[in-house]
Amino acid sequence: MPTSTYEHIPLLVSFLIALRPQSILDVGVGNGKMGFVARDLLDVMLGERFKREAWQIQIDGIEIFADYIQEHHHLLYNRILIGDAFTLIDTMGDYDVVILGDVLEHFEKDRALCFLDKCARHCEHIILSIPLGEQWTQPMIYGNTYEEHRSFWTKEEIQPFSTDHGIFVFQNIGEYGCFLIKADDLRHYRIMDEADTLFGEGKRAKAIDGMRSALETLPPHIASEYMLVDLLLKNHQVEEAIGRLRRVLKMFPDEQAAREYIEALSRGVKKRSEHPWDGGLSDKPGRSREQAHLGQSG
Repeated sequence: MPTSTYEHIPLLVSFLIALRPQSILDVGVGNGKMGFVARDLLDVMLGERFKREAWQIQIDGIEIFADYIQEHHHLLYNRILIGDAFTLIDTMGDYDVVILGDVLEHFEKDRALCFLDKCARHCEHIILSIPLGEQWTQPMIYGNTYEEHRSFWTKEEIQPFSTDHGIFVFQNIGEYGCFLIKADDLRHYRIMDEADTLFGEGKRAKAIDGMRSALETLPPHIASEYMLVDLLLKNHQVEEAIGRLRRVLKMFPDEQAAREYIEALSRGVKKRSEHPWDGGLSDKPGRSREQAHLGQSG
């Protein structure tokens, strides 16, 4: 539908107040609710700029169904692009926040995850609102074939890379979630997830090379570093693992677990053949991918 539930709006507003974005991309504009909320909050209430000519917040939108766009949209948004967001996002600049309100469920799951990756390359934070569970079905409506729900989601799929969230329960339907996601956390999580999958498939060198290369292009992130160390040790590359741990200490000087880990490995206390951490990152004196809460990126 071109509109959605209201229950999560106070939480979404709290995210916007905390972030104070100067630029927003609203994907799936619909009837323009998010554009109005953001404009009223950031320009009028917090900025005390009630006249349109004084507005300073850049609010752009993408809408695939042109019939939804009416006169009021052009008063609220700086610009609205008509077309498939999956393609259009590649042509967009950078924003402080990308709002995805009831969007991902209209993509097939793999395409939705790819789209999330694209969004993360164009913003600092994503505010994701989404129905959770398989009861949220929807066919084509209003003559809009894109309204059909093509994927179903659970909070467990999204929570690992979100920094804050709220879950709202709708009787006889299911849960609805609103998640605040730091773009760098999402990017690191996706890199770790891919490496974990490759390593599990026996493609150890590819998993390690992929992580090593990706971490050179992203901001420091302690969970990613620990996971790479874990993979190196599982692959008997102890010297490189120690080098990565020293790198962790340079990036995070107060990370005592890394210092202790280096000392243990350097003394040869734990032989690789007897290594007790083969079960994964969560078994070593550091953090698991989930426990090293992703908000600790540098």
